[in-house]
Amino acid sequence: MMYEVGAGGPHARVVRHGRIRNIVRRGHELAFTFEPDPEHAFLDRSAVLRIADRLGIQQFEQHRTHWAIKDGDIPAELIATGTAERAQRTVAVVAAEYVEARREGRRREAAELAEELEDFPPSLEKALSLVPARILQQPTPELYPILGIEPRTPEGRNAVVAVVARDHNGQDLPADWSYSLAWFLDLYGSATEAGRLDGALAECATHMIALGTGEGEAAAPVEDIGYALWRCSRSPKLIGDLRREIAVLTDRLVRRQEGGGYWNETREGVPRPGLRATALATP
Repeated sequence: MMYEVGAGGPHARVVRHGRIRNIVRRGHELAFTFEPDPEHAFLDRSAVLRIADRLGIQQFEQHRTHWAIKDGDIPAELIATGTAERAQRTVAVVAAEYVEARREGRRREAAELAEELEDFPPSLEKALSLVPARILQQPTPELYPILGIEPRTPEGRNAVVAVVARDHNGQDLPADWSYSLAWFLDLYGSATEAGRLDGALAECATHMIALGTGEGEAAAPVEDIGYALWRCSRSPKLIGDLRREIAVLTDRLVRRQEGGGYWNETREGVPRPGLRATALATP
């Protein structure tokens, strides 16, 4: 027994597997007993729909409530995926199915799963579970290590291809993209990406030079300078190639430090001790 695609509820994506017994005809109605398979009573609907053609399930049948008798057997490999108990629909399970649907281009299924994900409250587990989906939408260098994707591996190479493609496209890139790209290509890239790595380093240098110019009210905010230095500190390549720019900005920070050891930030035209600025400026 399987719900149609588009049905809601916590069990809509679960298929009941078993046998129909004790069939009795009563006028225009049929009565029967459904006997679940003791070991494989629950199947995942997405797994069933992936082999819909083999099961004789037509496209139109997936979107309406009905009974249908098919001539054939359910493949043993599908039954083997079944479980005796209904699997709990945790945020990790739903997120994994959502990522798979997105990756395989199953848009309708991905939309259904996205709606199911909205029922889970915000949490760290939910955010981490959706990292793979975010990477599919926007390859982000800093997210690959979170997923445990190592450099010099096939997965690492796929990550480089995705990040370079996003860089080449040039749309929706964050302001600090050059720092992310330089760090990532130094760690994950190869000689093939050496030219783009050099370009990213040059962009970082240009940005840091701009931060080092200006005096008084025209000086760059301490927070911006501290953030640029923090981004550089994450990569030996950035530290080595941009040491002159780093030295200039470090000197700027030293000269702007207050006697109490903190750095000010200007709010509404008034200099005040800045927590974030001090955190970023502190070595």
